[in-house]
Amino acid sequence: MNFAIGGIGIAALVFGIVEAAKGFGVSGRGCQVLALMLGFIFVGTSQAITNGIIPPAAVQYVELVVTALAGGLAAMGYYDFIKKNVVARGIMAAP
Repeated sequence: MNFAIGGIGIAALVFGIVEAAKGFGVSGRGCQVLALMLGFIFVGTSQAITNGIIPPAAVQYVELVVTALAGGLAAMGYYDFIKKNVVARGIMAAP
């Protein structure tokens, strides 16, 4: 089965959210519980879309939220990458 919402893979989305939560202080069992709950919610939503439980008129809004969330997580990841790899090496000044 392909678990995705709006073309965004659920496994990558859950991973990104849990990694972001770690940056806000979530650790240990909290990360496990968060991953379990997010997986349950996103896979359930994906199946609800596939099986027509969520009305087609609402699907576009669900996809919009998931895509925007993925974009925000990507931006956080790029920021961390630049901060750790470019600024730390003195290649450019900190933003």
